[in-house]
Amino acid sequence: MSDKLLEVKNLKTYFHTENGTVKAVDDVSFTIHKGETVGIVGESGSGKSVTSLSVMRLIPTPPGKYEGGEIIYHRPDGQQVNLLDISYEEMRTYRGNEISMIFQEPMTSLNPVLTCGEQVLEAIQLHQDVSEEEGKRIAIEYFEQVKLPTPERIYDAYPHQISGGQKQRVMIAMAMCNEPNVLIADEPTTALDVTVQKRILGMMRELQEKKGASTIFITHDLGVIAEIADRVIVMYKGHIVEQGTVLEIFTNPKHPYTKGLIACRPPLDKRLSKLPTVADFMEVKDDGTIVEKISSVDEAFKRYLVTPEQTKQRLVDLKKQEPVLQIRNLNTWFSTKKNFFGKTLSWVKAVKDVSFDVYPGETMGLVGESGCGKTTLGRTLLRLVKAQSGDIIYKGKHILDLSKSDMKDMRRDMQIIFQDPYSSLNPRMTIGQSLLEPMRIHGLFNSKKERLEKAAELLTEVSMHPDHLNRYPHEFSGGQRQRICIARTLALEPEFIICDESVSALDVSVQAQVLNLMIDLRERFNFTYIFISHDLSVVKFMSDRMVVMNKGEIEEMGPADEIYNNPQREYTKKLISAIPEGRVEDIVARFS
Repeated sequence: MSDKLLEVKNLKTYFHTENGTVKAVDDVSFTIHKGETVGIVGESGSGKSVTSLSVMRLIPTPPGKYEGGEIIYHRPDGQQVNLLDISYEEMRTYRGNEISMIFQEPMTSLNPVLTCGEQVLEAIQLHQDVSEEEGKRIAIEYFEQVKLPTPERIYDAYPHQISGGQKQRVMIAMAMCNEPNVLIADEPTTALDVTVQKRILGMMRELQEKKGASTIFITHDLGVIAEIADRVIVMYKGHIVEQGTVLEIFTNPKHPYTKGLIACRPPLDKRLSKLPTVADFMEVKDDGTIVEKISSVDEAFKRYLVTPEQTKQRLVDLKKQEPVLQIRNLNTWFSTKKNFFGKTLSWVKAVKDVSFDVYPGETMGLVGESGCGKTTLGRTLLRLVKAQSGDIIYKGKHILDLSKSDMKDMRRDMQIIFQDPYSSLNPRMTIGQSLLEPMRIHGLFNSKKERLEKAAELLTEVSMHPDHLNRYPHEFSGGQRQRICIARTLALEPEFIICDESVSALDVSVQAQVLNLMIDLRERFNFTYIFISHDLSVVKFMSDRMVVMNKGEIEEMGPADEIYNNPQREYTKKLISAIPEGRVEDIVARFS
């Protein structure tokens, strides 16, 4: 009893809207003990982020309201405080000091008019009686701990001058600089590649051990939970449906929703034709009753298992064809310094002497750490970025030699799905307008009526309803927006699609649905994909072959299963070792 740090008792957080009351968190109870890490998992809309924001008293009121329950914080001096009863001013003394939070979206969580250092310094001086000089020293020390390159430079940099992964690390440094007793981490590693993620998770564990702090870790990645958490809380539609130790949840999950979440993540030790989804495990009746459909994760995997022989045969069949894309000695450089006369003095060689072929109907995976050149390569192939030298041959046409008008026609055949579904859609255009625009520009179909019929058909293809045509992007979830982006890509009936981190923003259950959709479309329309991601488990699931990039160059290339099972280069081994796998045998070993 004495080691309790935070108790959430019968918490009810509702949102009262014009369309009725949304019970985002409904009668939730759990306890956090000193020194432990508790993982909260669930799909988007399950209530996990609202639970964490409730603990921080950051729910906007109205429309939000704490309808009931208590959040008891056990102070180091032994006193107990109900955080829902104290004044807003008193809550500020706890927030960021005793209880701190790493927010999910670093792009909007940092103030664009203050330097990164000024923002961390402000957090330090708000809760610690230190001079500006001492505060700066502490801030730079934490920048070093979160492995930011050139901490002094980033201290003076504005958020727009650093990468998304670096912004996330600044957020983590800001949350940890006052050494809080409770650290709430809401999807803190989503924007990071696997090697940086591993370092960040290790650093968070070090802080926890140093101060006996507790961590509430919110994520959709059960592999991460399996690696770092002591206990797991599974949330579904505002309720806790299951909780227990990591060992109990992963070796013997009871609730069908938990089983579905575990099965959604691409397994690394087997190849599947498609991923199981939550809907495979449970059916929700009209009265809210949940009926279990599959009893175990292994049973679901067996339904979609692909044998090694089938995988090898597919590769043989693909290579019998002429390549649809040939990349030869491609270089893409960016000027970083020019003299007074505009002459470039130094370059960043983002893509260096890259060569490979892609066959019709193949999915070629591109993996590597942030900054390895994979996104630049993908954009160079579509001439969205100018190549320095080399050759790109698509269906016999030399893309780098095409005129602008010829390239416009080529772009109908070669499309890209961008990483962020939020910024990929114009917020002022309805979904119908977004789908009609590319068809109109490329002169497809004879009338607006025919284009509308095609748009409705496209939404059906991506498991959405034609009635959605008149809605705006803000009315949809992230997963739905990504489906709309896929539908817009399909509007031009392309044959070659570049997927640039197209599922990284989605939780595992929605991610599984989108990946299954992309595989289904590939089989039906013989699409060729280049699939770019920092998530090796997703790339291995999707890809026939894989290209591993490092500092603009190809480190290793070959069949996806062979590269994972038998990597030849040290860099590839490092990437693979950093993957949070979540295998039962690893979890058993961790707790034995």
